[in-house]
Amino acid sequence: MEGIFAGGFALLIAIVLMLTGLRQLKNRAALDRWPTTKGKVIERSTYQPDIPTLGPPAFRHSPLVKYVYRVAEKEFVGDRIRPKRIQQPQHNTKDWAQRTANKFPDEVDVHYNPEDPSESFLVQTPKILLYTLIGGSCVALLFAAMLLLTK
Repeated sequence: MEGIFAGGFALLIAIVLMLTGLRQLKNRAALDRWPTTKGKVIERSTYQPDIPTLGPPAFRHSPLVKYVYRVAEKEFVGDRIRPKRIQQPQHNTKDWAQRTANKFPDEVDVHYNPEDPSESFLVQTPKILLYTLIGGSCVALLFAAMLLLTK
């Protein structure tokens, strides 16, 4: 009986991971079609994002890169390094966050949403991250099958 509950739970996790990975791959493909424009970095620093995290306070710092860019003669200011639709800000130590922010050159390529140019990002989420999520779902699926099929 315990195996059925554990297998069902593993199956649920596998399904959620698989659907999340596939949905984010679809989001990533859509973001790849966003146009780019040149932007200028106006600030490089760190901040502590207002997101739930399990790490100690020393590891809650994220890089902050503010940039200004123009679309259709209108100026926008952005601060997203990676797309908000897929990824929360990465965080680690304050030194790591500052080093990461300092790696961005003065002039950057800004990917922006053609329907809402105020939505932008600098660096696309790596495909390998999403494929790893889908691979993890396959492992969870195999684990669920093992639990459900063994007596």
